[in-house]
Amino acid sequence: MFYRPVVAAWLMVFGLSAYSQSLTVAQSTPVPDYVLYDRFLYRATWFEVQANSLKAQGKDDKFMRSWMRLHGGLSIQEESTLKAVAADCEAATSAAMSSAKALVASGANPTVSSQVQFLLGQRQQAVVNHMGQLQTAFGATRYAVLTAFAHQIVRFGAGPSIPAGFVPKPPTIAQPAKQ
Repeated sequence: MFYRPVVAAWLMVFGLSAYSQSLTVAQSTPVPDYVLYDRFLYRATWFEVQANSLKAQGKDDKFMRSWMRLHGGLSIQEESTLKAVAADCEAATSAAMSSAKALVASGANPTVSSQVQFLLGQRQQAVVNHMGQLQTAFGATRYAVLTAFAHQIVRFGAGPSIPAGFVPKPPTIAQPAKQ
């Protein structure tokens, strides 16, 4: 009877350390910058979509519209530039991805199909081009800050993709009764 709690504690201690080591290895695997920025720019447009949804419901959208600026330490001009570049990138990449998805749905093997690979290459090039636009607009120092922010909110591998401290939750404000 005495051994069960000891064995359980031992398994918990060593099991958790092995689990945390496996997460560290998974998270430390570097990904190409274009993959990071593909997800980061998607997030920037996601916040705008959510803000538009709130506005359509008659709710306050300021929190969602300013989330990237407030959490990323961006100026209003930088925020505006990021949103414009992100929207343009999303428009450029969504067409290629829609075509690639249609090819895969019709039976094309994405790892072998030259058409799918061409479309994925177009997507990659579009993201790289938009990264260049951001680098030019922000300058080297501020672009490095933006990249560090992108690493904070974009996670690859197991677990949530946005760290718990960054989950956007708008403040609850009592709305006046509609008449």
